[in-house]
Amino acid sequence: MKVAVIGTGRVGLPLALSLIDCGAQVLGVDLSEQTRHAINVERRMPFDEPGYDELAASGKLHITGNIRDAADCDYFIVTVGTPLRAHIETDLSFVTKVIESICEFLAPGQTIVMRSTTAPKTTAFVASLIESRTFHKVGRDVFLACCPERIVEGKAREELHQLPQIIGTEDSASAQSAERLFALLGAEPLHCNWATAELVKLFCNVSRYAYFGVINALSMIALDQNVEPHEVIELANRDYPRKLHGKPGFTAGTCLRKDFGMLAENYWSGGFLTEIWRINESLPKYLVDLAKNRYGTLNGKRIAVLGYSFKRDADDVRDSLAPKLIRYLSRETPASIVVSDHHLSVNHIEPCPGLQFTPDMDTALRNADFIFIATNHTLYIDQRDKILATVNRGARVIDIWDTCGQNRATIDTESLARQKSFQLRRTAA
Repeated sequence: MKVAVIGTGRVGLPLALSLIDCGAQVLGVDLSEQTRHAINVERRMPFDEPGYDELAASGKLHITGNIRDAADCDYFIVTVGTPLRAHIETDLSFVTKVIESICEFLAPGQTIVMRSTTAPKTTAFVASLIESRTFHKVGRDVFLACCPERIVEGKAREELHQLPQIIGTEDSASAQSAERLFALLGAEPLHCNWATAELVKLFCNVSRYAYFGVINALSMIALDQNVEPHEVIELANRDYPRKLHGKPGFTAGTCLRKDFGMLAENYWSGGFLTEIWRINESLPKYLVDLAKNRYGTLNGKRIAVLGYSFKRDADDVRDSLAPKLIRYLSRETPASIVVSDHHLSVNHIEPCPGLQFTPDMDTALRNADFIFIATNHTLYIDQRDKILATVNRGARVIDIWDTCGQNRATIDTESLARQKSFQLRRTAA
């Protein structure tokens, strides 16, 4: 079985390597020279994804920049980006370009698998594009399936084998072909039509995005009332059967932050989904305003921002809200802003006047007047005492994630004293 994975990013590359591990012959296709060099020459993963270093080092995967090199493959798995345009409009330009390129050499018996996250009716558009650019009939001459990925970064190696595989098709031949492919991974096949498969992925992502939007909105309401949301959540959940789920924090990433638009673009629910987007997007500015309202001006202050990636313990900065936080902080004309993220290098950081970067947390904390925790990395939880020690010398910590375990979004000497007193009273009780 010969498989081409078109787009070897954080979705395509783990899939390609896993298929190789299961016995398939796989060719990667990617326009990124850096990705090709990392795999073809250096034989290393170009990003962090546990469990794939040995497979990357084996040299069994080659990535080409020319899609025509994949012309003789049995399967074309499309994992290119499907971003959202500025006006909440789905961008299908990458998908269109790939499909048109495949159509130049598409032959009977070959199968195209759409694995990118796509808006409803995108697979139907792909089918129409194939039939308008070739003499082939989908389902008779060539085959088409929508098989969305649902893995989470950091767990691809296990979830590709464990999660049931959604197989969306409109004919039995395409269904059988797609099932043969994913049978290599041992995944349970769940068959449906194109639109259902597209909505499965969007339901997963958009509902999660909405879920975090609700807890973020409630938390901002609480903070406006000078009430700590983490305390509300803790008290509400204590021995209560219908618990509140989740905690406030930056909700970002290339799936959660954009996929709402694929539904909001054309449907009545768009206003509701767009409002959730606005809530999650407003959190960085809200935290800057919160710091100013509680502690006064940030002008001339030394600010440290801990964390820059969009999620805990990852090296992925795509659609992170940390750059947005930094841009709002820079408008307050601080003396300095130092960003620290031990998972990243300076090349990952969006340029900003006067911005400094260090991978070392201790360096960032030194002399900081304000500390904003933008990502809840495990390091910050494990070394929370170092962060709290800065408060004893007068620093203020903005910790919406509660990484410091104080049940507070803002931490200062007064709040530390109150928390210590509260814990003593609880122990005595």
